[in-house]
Amino acid sequence: MEDLSEVIEKNAGVQVRQSGGLGSFSTISLRGCSSQQVMVFLDGILLNDASGGGVDLSNISISDIDAIEIFRGMTPIHFSKASIGGAVNIRTMRSKRGLKASITTGYGSFNSRKIAGFLNHKPGRGDYLICVDYLASDNDFTFLNNNGTFWNEDDDKEERRNNAQMEQKNLLAKFGFDLTTDVRVDLANNRFAKKQGFPSWDNNKNTQTSLTTERNISTLKLTIDNIGRYTLNSFTTINYSQKKEEYDDRQGHIGLGSQHNEYTTERLEGSFFLEFFNTSHPANFKLDLQREIYNSEDLLKKKNPFHCARILYALGLQKNYGLFQDSLYFIPTLRYTFIKDELKEDINAETKQLERKSRDKTYFSPHLGIKYVPLEWATFKTNIGRYCREPSFFELFGDRGFFIGNEELQEEKGTNFDAGFEIHHTKQNYPVNLFSFTAAYFKQDVDDLITFVYDAQGVGRAVNISKAKIHGIEAEIKMHFLKNFRFIGNYTKQETKNLSQVSASYGKKLPGIFENSYMGKIEFIFKGLKLYCEEVVEEGMYYSEDNFLKAGNKREINAGLSFLFHSMLLTFEAKNLKDAHYEDFNGYPLPGRSFYGSLKINF
Repeated sequence: MEDLSEVIEKNAGVQVRQSGGLGSFSTISLRGCSSQQVMVFLDGILLNDASGGGVDLSNISISDIDAIEIFRGMTPIHFSKASIGGAVNIRTMRSKRGLKASITTGYGSFNSRKIAGFLNHKPGRGDYLICVDYLASDNDFTFLNNNGTFWNEDDDKEERRNNAQMEQKNLLAKFGFDLTTDVRVDLANNRFAKKQGFPSWDNNKNTQTSLTTERNISTLKLTIDNIGRYTLNSFTTINYSQKKEEYDDRQGHIGLGSQHNEYTTERLEGSFFLEFFNTSHPANFKLDLQREIYNSEDLLKKKNPFHCARILYALGLQKNYGLFQDSLYFIPTLRYTFIKDELKEDINAETKQLERKSRDKTYFSPHLGIKYVPLEWATFKTNIGRYCREPSFFELFGDRGFFIGNEELQEEKGTNFDAGFEIHHTKQNYPVNLFSFTAAYFKQDVDDLITFVYDAQGVGRAVNISKAKIHGIEAEIKMHFLKNFRFIGNYTKQETKNLSQVSASYGKKLPGIFENSYMGKIEFIFKGLKLYCEEVVEEGMYYSEDNFLKAGNKREINAGLSFLFHSMLLTFEAKNLKDAHYEDFNGYPLPGRSFYGSLKINF
């Protein structure tokens, strides 16, 4: 009964903020960078859109995920866009030979329920894969409501969370055909629908605010490998995505008076990737073309419809150079990005004409990676790069209850640097490393950093910080011992500093970033039985730019067991065993102790 945010936050350098229980709004931070600065891809398709707000991880179903790739600080060339924080690529399941199917059902605390089905058939050159799932929860957990008065404990009381229910459905369908051994065509469609309630900061029982989200992504991909005299591998993709959101707060319980708005984002994208092997050192070329349209309509007719469009052209080049029998690699990368925004404002009261604005921006983003492998069991890596990120329409103009826009925003520019090493010990005929340890130092210097600040009611606004510095260390260790035990642990410490000209903020920590993060997990595995216990700790975060509102420390202990018997997998989980109460967002608590069980049957 996990969602994506619970899985992904257990990695070093990764932090997740969540506004409530299962399926609630959740965002990712990498190495001290905000969710807007982290590019999130689904099978290589960018989910960050011009409407902005960061990618909500709860809108990505975990049932059809095959793997999650995390790129801290730097973004590989085969992705269309890079940013200061790095990137996350979520790979959905792929067709495998034969006929496979499964069904999963689960139930747990707060009337949380789940059902999912999977079918994969690849008898020959053609194949198809279908995955469907349904997830819902009342999220009516108990929490301590302080009524917004931190200094007065007399009005604190235990309450049930109101209007936090959610229900979502997901369908993934893939079809593929191998025209030859080197040519393949793939067609995929992913459809997602979700309706959720938004609790008010004071947990008002009468609040009925809701957000309905519908997203559809269609992709056509042509892969051609082994082209020409020299080995050329390529893929060409065309994808069309549409996201529609309806925000209904006609009672005005969340933020800025009565609202009932519809937001529609459409994007058409074409990309071409070419990998060239003339020696053992490949060169890569990437071309991306995008046109994105964003429409906002006030269904209460208080405001005129708002329309924006963004056109993007991006070129990327990368070359690998190997020295000393390929024990030392230099990997220079250059990205060129051209962005044109077409902004349409309201009708001018004097001229009665629709005022139009547009702006063009060009970015060059160089990056250099160095990898040194002096010994079979040791690797050293370092990266340095320059990145830019334009403000999203949401950051500029958005008004969605929790957040308001800022039309004065400038693009943020930053330099990333990291250096680290990995050592490991392996054993012949053993499928994984018996021991591995990874550590890295990272640093980001950012000009005009865009960040969200929140007032006492939890309403956020995007602002530029003229100069900011982020640096820290991250480490991860994995050990297999006593044949049946495995330990995984990671630690991240990051220092953030506001270096702006505003005296009230100078020297303060950036809001929304934890200073320390720990995770320790131990597993016992014997035949079909697995037991685990883990502790997750996050400390030192502030809600506000002036560091007046400080978040409490988050400390969770989770445990579970799973048992595989023939084709059946039975799982039981206990989360937040100590029933700790915590708020990632001020006024929006996370659940206390909860229990979940699930059964998966493979056919």
